[in-house]
Amino acid sequence: MLTCPDCRSINPPNHNFCQGCGRSLKHHICPSCSATVDFDLENCPQCGGVVGTYWRAIIELAVDNQSQGADMKVTQLEPTSSQVPSPMVAYNTEPNPWESPVLAESDDSPLVPPLLDVNPTELDLNLAPNFWDSSPLGADFGQMLPTEKPEPEPISAVVADLLLPNEVQIERDPNLDEPLVATVYLDKESRYRQIDPVAIQLLAPGDSCQTIVIDRQPFTTSPLETLMKQDPIVLDESTPVDVLEQQPRSPEDYRQWQTWDAQDVPKVARAYIALRSTLSCTIPQIKDGWNADGKTISLIEDRSNWTLLLDRWNDPQISSTQIVYWLDRLLKLWVDLEPWKMRQSLLELNNLLLDEDSTICFQRLCPEAIANDSKLQLADLAKLWRKLFDRSGSIPSAPLAESITAMETGELARIEEVRSRLQQIAYELEPKSLSSPLFTGASQELPTNSQDAPTIVFAKKPLDLEDAAATHTGKKRDHNEDCFGMVSKVERSHSPKGRNVSTRGLYILCDGMGGHAGGEIASAMTVDSLRDYFAIHWGDTLPDEDTIRDGIIASNEAVFDLNQKNSSSGNGRMGTTLVLVLVQDRDIVVAHVGDSRCYAITPSQGSIQLTIDHEVGQQQILRGVDPEIAYGRPDSYQLTQAIGPRDRNYIAPDIRFFELQEDTLIVLASDGLTDNQLVESHWLTNIAPLLSPHTNLQDGVDRLIDFANDYNGHDNITALVVRARLG
Repeated sequence: MLTCPDCRSINPPNHNFCQGCGRSLKHHICPSCSATVDFDLENCPQCGGVVGTYWRAIIELAVDNQSQGADMKVTQLEPTSSQVPSPMVAYNTEPNPWESPVLAESDDSPLVPPLLDVNPTELDLNLAPNFWDSSPLGADFGQMLPTEKPEPEPISAVVADLLLPNEVQIERDPNLDEPLVATVYLDKESRYRQIDPVAIQLLAPGDSCQTIVIDRQPFTTSPLETLMKQDPIVLDESTPVDVLEQQPRSPEDYRQWQTWDAQDVPKVARAYIALRSTLSCTIPQIKDGWNADGKTISLIEDRSNWTLLLDRWNDPQISSTQIVYWLDRLLKLWVDLEPWKMRQSLLELNNLLLDEDSTICFQRLCPEAIANDSKLQLADLAKLWRKLFDRSGSIPSAPLAESITAMETGELARIEEVRSRLQQIAYELEPKSLSSPLFTGASQELPTNSQDAPTIVFAKKPLDLEDAAATHTGKKRDHNEDCFGMVSKVERSHSPKGRNVSTRGLYILCDGMGGHAGGEIASAMTVDSLRDYFAIHWGDTLPDEDTIRDGIIASNEAVFDLNQKNSSSGNGRMGTTLVLVLVQDRDIVVAHVGDSRCYAITPSQGSIQLTIDHEVGQQQILRGVDPEIAYGRPDSYQLTQAIGPRDRNYIAPDIRFFELQEDTLIVLASDGLTDNQLVESHWLTNIAPLLSPHTNLQDGVDRLIDFANDYNGHDNITALVVRARLG
């Protein structure tokens, strides 16, 4: 079937035009000049623009054959007089880095043997080995005397004579003198043509080669894609739900592998499909995969132009917090890849990339060596971490250097211990105080650590605004007095001048208190009152400080009047805390009353608390009292102000304006979530991963609530998370 790239309609394979939108299904449309271009061409013949659909082809020994070693079958072809080499011939016998699970300190070799990136017509044949001489390929080139040789035939004619019906590439025994001949097509249908044909020789376990191919039928669904649609990834229903959510999913968790076995789907292809379903864009998209003559061919997304992690690591403007965040991400991926025996993917520097959101991704998946004595340990990951610092010339902080050494020596051998160390290091890097209050209408970037603050110029346009929230009664309460409200809008427009995205969001969280159902009423009333207020008083720009304060006071008066009407007194007077966030493009306002909090989490600055609790202990600290003494008082956690119990003269909301400088998570939380330093101790592992746009925000918030219920659980728990992306 043919899938239209414009409208995604499915068309019969014999259609020349899309039945949905009329687009040609037999040609590319040049994005520069709109000319029709044949699928087999790499450049538009009219304007020279780059066209074509490209894939990276990985050729390796099939997993089931890697243990056969030298006894594996090697296809040999009888040489004939018509087997004339072409200037395009190259050969590849580089050792594969998979053979060693630990990177040598002096190893500067790339992840895989490099592609032939020289124009074949410009090769200096005088410097190349003489394939017509009877000397072995390993002989001294200077002693290889030319012999009589016929005129070269076109490469297509050569390949036509050489390829057998099911051949993927030509191999030879190393003891034979006949040359290796480049393969033009990787498949018998001649769909995938190599851009720079190379001859491929896979003789030992772990050998592999990769090359770039152009897809000559780019709109045609591949057999693997067809199979994925007919029998998509489905987890075994017998696998416990909590295991699926908290632990990496192993091959045994997927129930369709038995039917896929009948289709001879390569094991490495299954790893790409299953891991991409959970790790999203961290794993390259796979187009097709098949086994042929003891080899596995995988066609994956080409990421040649992506940024190397090492290149960004070298950037002196990258903060220490970002480095710790990346290390934690590498550790998380180590756990995710272990069931699939793909952790070697993390040990190759040239395989570690960054997407536009600075999220670590892979060039490809690299299987681990099968040898019994080559089982990977955390020490191998620690050596990679050390190499990242050594190559960049940077020096890790003393606690981080100690942790790396402990991993290498085996003193730190458990994932949980390493993540705990990283969490502590990240906490020590956090800014410990907010900047001074701002003037009305002013804006300021999020507080930074003066030593680690980056000086790079951030993008100024919003890309997206996402939000998610959840609440739970907790383990010890019989009803929920928390309440939240969200109103958001993202508008996208396109014009000849470019694309524009405008974002706006109103986020409210309240933690109610009071006898009987009073807390529930107060929190719900406050959410509804503020939602209605800003629907009227929020125009084209963010409301100013006075407007926001008036709205909060109005909501206080509504609850206060109800208390007066009911003649409530003492603990019977209902009330609520409030944390309020308004977002408009890059500008945000944070306002709060009580001890419900707002945090900002960014890649470069880590976790920053944007509010200061309105309680007796914190009030004493602001007056200069030592924190231990301030919170040694029996009334230290008593609120100094709240919405509803008292009139407007006792309400003084804190209102602060900020300007977003990078992708940011804004977290609103009730004290059921923030108690016992939960956010401060666990933001790196339980909240920061939600910065990635590839993670499901609602699922992440739900997991955060579950974690807080286990960690605290003594009170109602509510979390509201906003993901603001800039680009």
